[in-house]
Amino acid sequence: MRTEQRHRVVVVGGGYAGTLCAIRLAGRARHRAHVSLVDADGALVQRLRLHELAAGRDVRAFALPGLAGPGVETIHGRATAIDLRAGRVRVAAGGGDVHLPYDTLVLATGSTVDVDTVPGAARHAHRLADAAAALRLRAALAATPAGAGVAVVGGGMTGLETASELAEARPDLRLRLVTAGRAGGWLSPAGREHAGAVLRRLGVEVVEDARVRAVEQDRLVFDDGAEAGFDLAVWCGGFVATPLARAAGLRTDARGRVVVDATLRSLSHPEVLAVGDAAAVPRQRNGAAIRMACAVAVPLGAHAADVVTAALDGRDPEPFDFGWLAQAIGLGRRDALVQPVDRADVPRGRVLGGRAAVRLKALACSVQAPAMRLERRLPGAVRWTGSGVRDERRPARDAAAAA
Repeated sequence: MRTEQRHRVVVVGGGYAGTLCAIRLAGRARHRAHVSLVDADGALVQRLRLHELAAGRDVRAFALPGLAGPGVETIHGRATAIDLRAGRVRVAAGGGDVHLPYDTLVLATGSTVDVDTVPGAARHAHRLADAAAALRLRAALAATPAGAGVAVVGGGMTGLETASELAEARPDLRLRLVTAGRAGGWLSPAGREHAGAVLRRLGVEVVEDARVRAVEQDRLVFDDGAEAGFDLAVWCGGFVATPLARAAGLRTDARGRVVVDATLRSLSHPEVLAVGDAAAVPRQRNGAAIRMACAVAVPLGAHAADVVTAALDGRDPEPFDFGWLAQAIGLGRRDALVQPVDRADVPRGRVLGGRAAVRLKALACSVQAPAMRLERRLPGAVRWTGSGVRDERRPARDAAAAA
């Protein structure tokens, strides 16, 4: 008797979103789908802890074959091109090229630090783009003498965490945090006050409302023509998606993210789904934007797996529905900030700092791998908070299904 060919799913990117997607899909689709996970590192790198790695702390990476389990084919290689017409991905692996055919492609290619917008940033500044980059910064810091000046550019979460971590690890350096707006400007007043107090305690000079126009070999040049010297610079000026999707011809936004519908399918090529930082997800029912953030990566990966499973079952997929809860920001090894937010990502209530916040931040950094192991044992176990707004189309769908 002839066995029907399994649906071929290729997941590109072994970060939080891609790995969880592959594990969940392999468990829920079981023998109906063949799931391949392609990743250049061959390991789940804890990206939200790269600043710790740069500062000299040991950060564990999890080998993908062991984490994903036998139900997922893991391929250690770099995806270099996508042939959308032929339905295949070219992967550089083992000294040659491998062509992987797919019926469904899930892009979880993540993001990288934007060093192209400002001239000189790519050449003269370090960035926390991946583990290799963090280790290069670690080596550069080890070679930097006491009293040297270090400039961290960017007042977002990465900039705050990097500046405070480096200042605590190397109190003998002169740390300066430079930002075009306000450091932690999206936080509540109490949150900004706490972050500012910690930075002052750590000896970090904060320079706000100073937009960098160019980075030269030993100085930052600002829009107003002023300059600030440095011995070492770290660029934390925002993220853009990796170029694979745009190069393939998928519809992307200004940051290179795949433009997707509410079910995470590409608007230009519905056989392609995008998750994590690779996806430009529509606003949620409560108006919230889906930021490039680790907190939403696992839910996006899980939902993409559910969308593929629904298609295999002949069901209409549900739209992605997500609600924010809090933002956890590390401020060195002895302090942190937990900013409660409502489900639309608006800061609210009192902030938590000190040791209690450190423990909560550590928990946020440690739950991803256990969640993936749980998903392997109990497919569908990973859940998340919804937007809190009812989908008015749901009753019509349910009535149609009942009929």
